[in-house]
Amino acid sequence: MRIILCTQKLLKEMGNPPLVDVPADSEGLGNWYANIIRIDGKKCLLFTNEKTLYSLLIPNVRKANLKNIVDEFLINLSFNLQAEGVGLDVISKIMQEYHDIGFAKTASKKVLGSMNQIAFEWEVRVQMKEGPDNIRVLEMNKEMNRTLRSNQTGKEYFYPIERAVELIASIFGR
Repeated sequence: MRIILCTQKLLKEMGNPPLVDVPADSEGLGNWYANIIRIDGKKCLLFTNEKTLYSLLIPNVRKANLKNIVDEFLINLSFNLQAEGVGLDVISKIMQEYHDIGFAKTASKKVLGSMNQIAFEWEVRVQMKEGPDNIRVLEMNKEMNRTLRSNQTGKEYFYPIERAVELIASIFGR
């Protein structure tokens, strides 16, 4: 089972779904962290992979999106991976890895810290584009994943897209 580790705010918005225990170490592509943020007054979902910090934003979230958050996540993950040039056969394998998803509370302050930075960068970029109507989400997600990140110790810097591609290739080939 893969897990989406949600902030308290998101769990409340989702109606407090049943929670599962998080295993000490995740296999494959790993689990994802999720938060609900506001950009220009609109609710957005931000997902970040725990192993690579590869992130994707889903803008203009409504109650119906939250009721089907797993489907929203998988559809948007698939679109973003396609935009990154990942083959459909590999994406299909990734979707199979995430066929069973549970929810848990966030567990890593390091990942949350990175997510807070990513959310701030999203807000700034939307303001620079003069509002959310002037952005292309897939394009911006690609840009954000090509932004240098830190492993939070300040000793190692990397690009999330490179880490994600390496991890995908090591598990599924490419």
